[in-house]
Amino acid sequence: MADPTMEPLLLVINTALSVMAYDYPPKKLSVYISDDGRSDLSFNALLEASRFASHWLPLCRIFNMEPKAPKVYFAEKSEPRNDRQWLAMKVYVI
Repeated sequence: MADPTMEPLLLVINTALSVMAYDYPPKKLSVYISDDGRSDLSFNALLEASRFASHWLPLCRIFNMEPKAPKVYFAEKSEPRNDRQWLAMKVYVI
């Protein structure tokens, strides 16, 4: 991820979150993203994505959400949910 213009951060982050949400044992899966320390923007975006992941990934599992990439999921029209956890995530994202 050396050049954010060649590999947009949003695409990289959505891909990483989607992979991390796979139905696969977490101890057998590692996701590595490298930007060679060239961009503070990349570092800060990935740091925020890791915070977001701590909320997003459990919801993907609880609600068996598809697709798992946030950008794609929220772009699709879906039925509103009244579940407390879901509403808390909606507030977090907005």
